[in-house]
Amino acid sequence: MAIMMKKQGMSLLLAKGARFLLFGLIAGPVIAGTLGIIVPAFGWFPPLGGVAFSLAPIQAVLDAPGIWQSVWLSLSTALLATGLSYFCVMMFLAVMWQRGGVRWLVRALAPLLSVPHITIAVGLLFLLQPSGWIARLISPALSGWERPPIFGIVPDDYGIALIFGLMVKEIPFLLLMALSGLNQLPAHQWIATSRSLGYGPVSSWCLIVQPNLAPRLLLAVLIVLIFCVSVVDMALILAPTTPPPLSLRVLSWFQDPDLSARFTASAGALFHVILAGVTVCLWLVLRRLCGIILRSVVRFGIRFQLLNISSRPLCFLGVMLVALPCAIGALGLGVSLVWSVAEVWRFPDTLPARWGLSAWSAGSVSLWDAAINTIVVGVSSAAIALCMVIVWCELTPAAYIKGQRKKITEIPFYIPLLVPQIAFLFGLQIMLVWLDLDGLYITLIWAHLLFVFPYVLLSLGPAWRRWDNRLDDVGAALGAGRIERLIRIKLPVLITPIMTSLAIGFAVSAALYLPTIFVGGGRIITLTTEAVTLASGAGRQNLGAATALQMALPLLIFLCADAVSRRRLSGTGSA
Repeated sequence: MAIMMKKQGMSLLLAKGARFLLFGLIAGPVIAGTLGIIVPAFGWFPPLGGVAFSLAPIQAVLDAPGIWQSVWLSLSTALLATGLSYFCVMMFLAVMWQRGGVRWLVRALAPLLSVPHITIAVGLLFLLQPSGWIARLISPALSGWERPPIFGIVPDDYGIALIFGLMVKEIPFLLLMALSGLNQLPAHQWIATSRSLGYGPVSSWCLIVQPNLAPRLLLAVLIVLIFCVSVVDMALILAPTTPPPLSLRVLSWFQDPDLSARFTASAGALFHVILAGVTVCLWLVLRRLCGIILRSVVRFGIRFQLLNISSRPLCFLGVMLVALPCAIGALGLGVSLVWSVAEVWRFPDTLPARWGLSAWSAGSVSLWDAAINTIVVGVSSAAIALCMVIVWCELTPAAYIKGQRKKITEIPFYIPLLVPQIAFLFGLQIMLVWLDLDGLYITLIWAHLLFVFPYVLLSLGPAWRRWDNRLDDVGAALGAGRIERLIRIKLPVLITPIMTSLAIGFAVSAALYLPTIFVGGGRIITLTTEAVTLASGAGRQNLGAATALQMALPLLIFLCADAVSRRRLSGTGSA
């Protein structure tokens, strides 16, 4: 017993040491970068001539034309995109959870998880703009248009296109997180019990399962909410410009050739942190109000029999709430692929009049350089994050993460996802410039690691915590040490979630825009930065080629990861 307690104490000590080390590598730069914008926001930054504290930068933000419209646009689009995505996922699970089609649809939606946000935005642009494929499809037979109409759907003045684009990306993510949470709940038993009390399957889900699932999804929902309120790359294409969301205004101040605008940008970034906090508080208040309403419904015995009158229309509605946005997003990706091989495609032709690969050859140098940089940075950051997560999970047994002994917490590792990127990357850039480390591959990989590590931990952590320790006991009984048991037993058995986490890490890295332009200093281009640049005025063929590569690389990594895991599992089975 004494030896066991000594081992547990040593394990806890190592876990605390690993936690502080990882905290310094992951959360430390975020905190330092956020603090780095506070002082310039109040006018003090000697390298730019600010030698006295002042409220002038804050006043400049408040006096900016249309600033409150920008704040409202960011707030409303974030709450609506997150709320609608959550509602669609819950309604889909309510009608389909017990019908066996959930896993199939998740597999069908999985490719959308690997596609960067900017790629979805470009696809919707190709689909919904005045000369987009939908307008071509109905012209001139139905619409009478021989030329593109003068009005446009993308972007719109209310941010509807941005909300829809965010939903296309966040619905598959929240659905995957919801299924992971459901694996830890006896949902089938709860529904069976509530149905025996006179509740229908949909009302049973809404009143019993969803309230118990919501706390397990809170972290994922907050990550989505913070991303939506601070999104930049997708907003550059889908958001209105008169005025733009707050994140785009802050970015424009940071990119202003007049260096004195950096003070205004810092104040704007500080406002963005406050806005993110207000958005989270509003979400938590709405969540609390919904909980009170649901408890009152249960207390008064309201069974919502109307939801159970006809199951087929409800099933159709639940499936369409998830499938329709994702299908439109996938259709936009298909149109992007067509543009990448189109030579001549005049309006209102439904398909190109001439096909070719001129877009791939015309911009081949910059495009392939961006692809190589994306692969190098993405694979490096994903591999490092995977190794760090494995070490962390090995040093922190599940008993220390959940249950009664909550001595270790993983929340600090998610700080990079819970703080707007625009709010701390400027401070991080200043630190790197001061150390003469900006524009280097090593620092860019580290900056990507800040965001890749939390997602790898989020995807691999639950599978690692469910490990059956009896397999370790068998290995120990055969004389294998801890490292040998890890290499020869645990890693081969967990090869599928490990390779999936590696692919997810690469997809996250490939989609990062702000960290690349701030830390890369404009000297390291990736496919995401190249796509944003091309979207601002280049030909559609070149933009289509860039988005095609953006789709292909993460998908290729996922296929390679799947092939490695299948090969390993088949080899284990044959042995």
